[in-house]
Amino acid sequence: MARRPQIIKLGDIADVIAREFAGRDVITCYIGSNAAVPTACLEALTGALKAGKPKLPYLRMVHLLLQGPVPYVEPGLQDRVMTYSIFSAGEVRKAANEGRAFYLPCTLANLDSLIGKGKPYMPDVAIFKVRPHELTKEFSLGLSVEAMHTAIDHATCVIAELDFSMPFTQGQSIVDASSIDYLIDDDDIKPCYHFPAPDFDNLPPAEQRIGELITGHFIRDGVTLQVGIGEIPDAVVGMITKSTYKDLGIQTELYGDGLMMLQKLGIVTNRRKRQHLGYTTTSLIMGSMELYEFVHMRAGLQMRPCMTTNNAEVVRRNAPFISINTAMGVDLFGNVWADYVDARRYYSGVGGQPDFVRALNDPAYGVPIITMKSRTDKGKSKIVKVHPPGVSLTASAYDGVVIVDEYGVADLRGLTAGEKALAIASIAHPKYRDEYLRSIYDDPLFTKPRGAALGKTPRGVTLYNGSIKLDEE
Repeated sequence: MARRPQIIKLGDIADVIAREFAGRDVITCYIGSNAAVPTACLEALTGALKAGKPKLPYLRMVHLLLQGPVPYVEPGLQDRVMTYSIFSAGEVRKAANEGRAFYLPCTLANLDSLIGKGKPYMPDVAIFKVRPHELTKEFSLGLSVEAMHTAIDHATCVIAELDFSMPFTQGQSIVDASSIDYLIDDDDIKPCYHFPAPDFDNLPPAEQRIGELITGHFIRDGVTLQVGIGEIPDAVVGMITKSTYKDLGIQTELYGDGLMMLQKLGIVTNRRKRQHLGYTTTSLIMGSMELYEFVHMRAGLQMRPCMTTNNAEVVRRNAPFISINTAMGVDLFGNVWADYVDARRYYSGVGGQPDFVRALNDPAYGVPIITMKSRTDKGKSKIVKVHPPGVSLTASAYDGVVIVDEYGVADLRGLTAGEKALAIASIAHPKYRDEYLRSIYDDPLFTKPRGAALGKTPRGVTLYNGSIKLDEE
């Protein structure tokens, strides 16, 4: 008979770890992420660390984005526990900017290079949520697969929270019971995190214009989509629902309400995908309760690790592929950044953006689109002359990306440095545009193409000419 996990309560988790790793000074814990954070376990461990009993080893907590409270990052606990965050928000972002947490840069496709066998962050403990199947008694990772199988396979101690609030998802979400050492069955388990669905009919005009540009110029029947979550990706989805496109496919790292809507409407069928034919594939799911009800037991949605969804060869097999991601900024050379505001202000992480950008470096496979509004909420241009020194780049000048904002499209693929600068400046906010263009024309560093002139649309640029008006127009 296959081994079954030992049933414990939340109050037992610290004792289990203390017993399993008696004599160890330091251990590494890999934590389930995004909407499936095992918050109750994190709170129980933090309580034990504060109380000083049982005596625990120093804990290195490795993870992607953690929704909800992360109590162990509070000031004063760093002599007992430290965060190594691959993608951050909220409390972890604040802690990293104040020197109380580490940012661990890594693309999602390369997570296994950090936590696999013999790697620097190979976990001793894996802590995550599972949803049981009522009939088969199998366990599902539900909303967060990312690199959990690698963590489970190499951890000495595997601890899972039993959470019936989470949907049972299929594909490589399944975990056999014999892989779990301890199963926490407790009334105080915190439910998975959910968020209101976007209002696709009332998105701001700038986002709508971006959605219109991308939908009109790049979406075609049969393309495979990778779309992030946010107002701009939501606008793209909203515009697709108003189109006549059909037989779209989905291969993404994060699946949300917008992509669900395309699937519900029959616009997404996945019937033209060459790999995972007929299935939507994703590593993470995050959104509304309606979304979670939709994915529960749905065979047409298959979970895969990030090393598959973000794998360049898999992306290319599903060409034509359209990748849509957002960024903090872009400079006139075509450098893009997304994890830092500047060298002194960490924001989130590189995520999977570089994975899809590099997978689509040949236009034969598809289009890597970087979207953003032309200005920040404080009115500063997101297009700048030179990127902030010290920030890491999610796409470099040599990566062939397409930049889209509310003023137009700058297709940088195959352009010279001078042509890229002219193209990017041409879609800057009008407050900055003329200054940028004149500086490029006055600077011999940027060799201008033959026939270039102020007032003439440069190569690679398509300016917005639709009917959606901005507030400043």
